[in-house]
Amino acid sequence: MKFIVFKRPALRNAMLWAILLFVVLAYRENVIAVFSSKLKPIYSAEVTTSEIGLTFDISWGEKTPEPILDILQEKGVKATFFLSSPWAAKHEDLVKRMVADGHEIASHGNRHIDLNTLSPGEIEREIMSAHEVLQQISGQKISLLRPPNGAYDNKLISVSQRLGYQVIQWSVDSLDWKRPGPEAVIHNVLNGLPNGHGAGPGDIILFHASDSAPDTIKALPVVIDQLRAKNYQLVPVSQLLKSAAKTWPPESNLPPLEQTGSS
Repeated sequence: MKFIVFKRPALRNAMLWAILLFVVLAYRENVIAVFSSKLKPIYSAEVTTSEIGLTFDISWGEKTPEPILDILQEKGVKATFFLSSPWAAKHEDLVKRMVADGHEIASHGNRHIDLNTLSPGEIEREIMSAHEVLQQISGQKISLLRPPNGAYDNKLISVSQRLGYQVIQWSVDSLDWKRPGPEAVIHNVLNGLPNGHGAGPGDIILFHASDSAPDTIKALPVVIDQLRAKNYQLVPVSQLLKSAAKTWPPESNLPPLEQTGSS
């Protein structure tokens, strides 16, 4: 066995730096995850407007989405719908109605699993498989991701950023999926958990339009009317972000990179 001996320190150092650069480029998601402990999704925005982000997650069912769309149409409100791609593929008519009604389509992933348990390559495949389905059906550019179950880590956020996605959570949770009753859903949004932090400018509200959240149908009209009585405006997340000076928490202020997947 022969050993290569670098007689010149400069050459040895150059080789070491070249190897380090290769590792960083080849495994950048893992490197970011190891060296950064402050990658966060967007929970809310700092705005000088009266805008509040209104969002709905859908992963299954067909009884709840249409009544919610009817309410939004009647009230003249636009929202962001985070859709699981298998649901969207089975309900193209509802997705197309969302688009026709002026709503924003965003991604809730492909399989309803915790994406942070996957490798960077697996995360990319999950995001891009959903991306292709949602973009084809909606005709919109899909650039917002709400991971299933809200599960995230540095790895997920760094992969999402590389694919041109911003990861969106929420600052006001209706807890409608627990089926607490319409009055409780209304209370959770208007007064918050704990009491004292109800929805206000810059917040992002989480509702579900899956069949697991039937209380939303009765709660939503009241929530809309009550927030409008305070002169608040309910808008899609992208519109909220356009009005934002910055997002919260501070670690979420990462600009989305140029999208490398399908367009």
